[in-house]
Amino acid sequence: MGGANNVRALLEVYNPWWTDRNWDKKDPLLGAFRKSIFKDKPRLFHHIKKNICRPNIYGIITIRGPRRVGKSTLLKLLIEFLIKKKGVDPRSIYYISLDYEGLKDIKLFNLLHAIARSSPNEKYVFLDEVSMHPDWARALKNLYDAGLIEAGKMKIVASGSHSMDLAEAVSELRGRQGALARYFNVGGNLVQLPLRFVEVVEAIRGEIRDLFSRHKLRTPKSRFEILTQLTQGNIPQIIWEVYDKYKVLLEATFENYLIHGGYPLAAHKYYETGTIPPDLYSNLAELVINDSEKAKLYPGNLKSLLMHLTEPMRLSSIVNFESIDVIGFDEKAKARKMPGLRDYIEYLRTTWTFFFSYREEGESESCIPNPREGVKNYVLDPFLYHALYSYLRNIPNPFSASKELVRDTSFKGLLVESVIASHLLLSQQLFERVSSVDYTKVLMYRRAPHGDKEKETDFVLCIRKGNQNYRFIIESKYRESPSHVVPEQGKIVLTKDKLDVKNGMAYVPVPVFLLLF
Repeated sequence: MGGANNVRALLEVYNPWWTDRNWDKKDPLLGAFRKSIFKDKPRLFHHIKKNICRPNIYGIITIRGPRRVGKSTLLKLLIEFLIKKKGVDPRSIYYISLDYEGLKDIKLFNLLHAIARSSPNEKYVFLDEVSMHPDWARALKNLYDAGLIEAGKMKIVASGSHSMDLAEAVSELRGRQGALARYFNVGGNLVQLPLRFVEVVEAIRGEIRDLFSRHKLRTPKSRFEILTQLTQGNIPQIIWEVYDKYKVLLEATFENYLIHGGYPLAAHKYYETGTIPPDLYSNLAELVINDSEKAKLYPGNLKSLLMHLTEPMRLSSIVNFESIDVIGFDEKAKARKMPGLRDYIEYLRTTWTFFFSYREEGESESCIPNPREGVKNYVLDPFLYHALYSYLRNIPNPFSASKELVRDTSFKGLLVESVIASHLLLSQQLFERVSSVDYTKVLMYRRAPHGDKEKETDFVLCIRKGNQNYRFIIESKYRESPSHVVPEQGKIVLTKDKLDVKNGMAYVPVPVFLLLF
């Protein structure tokens, strides 16, 4: 690879801070971030900045998540923080975008080896779009095995959108991420997802953020305490205060969230112009579908499966993949029942597009998923659903189509349930720092014995905090007057606008409840 000078010549175009102290004022990603209504830095930024500067601690952390949620912007915010706030030498910070054409014929191990030997200083290396580079995880593993991460004083952040690739990389890097990874949640293998509902609320109404700060409700500990009080049929005073002051605002904001979801650019365009451009929908859908080729899948087959899963009445409903009737094409281009269906389902799950909730095993609070029965079909984000739905059906005006869909009260109830599910899914790492998470054991549903539909439960949420296991049962009743609620100790009933305690159960409006996550 040559010496340090060759490395700098190759990477200089992507590292303007080496020569320009005002680089941040010209960076397009940081410029777009500052113009957006969402000026609060993402949660992950605060988690990383707290730990990455620890002296004499080196290693590898990974960031995975869907396309267009701001991972590259996050890296630039971290670089700006290191230079402007921590006084790190700009020439010790390397940003390497692995989709850069100039790196096509460069071996990543050789490039990182040259960086490790370039100086005796600590080095911050940000690898973006790692999934675009074959065997990137093997290069990092070899770097670790050669002792170069410690000897070279390297702190490496690897970010990519193809989560299946990153999930496999985590397996390959297991035990080789160094001391740095131990200071991070989920073993240093982090996930960046679309904005949660509370992040949107805090961005557009600063007084709510200030209220939360005054009552220390921005801490996981306080939010978890409120959650446990609700299971006891107690509604804390702060929840009443938020409800009384902001009920109308929260309802309106949640209705909007069902359209723009948590994708920052879509939400920004919605609040700036009152609409969302069609290309935002199609670009996102195309990325999800075309990226499947990197997983050695056929995009045409993925489209067939997505057409099935995005049928409005299948959202938040039970699907059985053993009997699913989807036609695809085999390697000889012959039409037949979906070949390799499990691989396509795994792709959707690991790319954080759809996720699937298992039924809880047995009838007595097991918190164990039952893989033998059908799963509930949830989409990660409302905007992602609208993008895929419209793209697959060649709808010319996806914004109008999404509004039309949400006007259907039956579909809206299913979409609301999916939004609740996506917020609950990350509860384990939100409320407690853990080394790894099996998401199938966090969120389940419960089917009542003897087929009594009224006694089914939408959500069984299982969280381990400290040395104690917690199990929450949550029912979604997003309608004006919730009915057919079977009284049960500890149950939380989520409503459209009702805040009350009835039969010992807390009834909480969905927009208020989601502020806890």
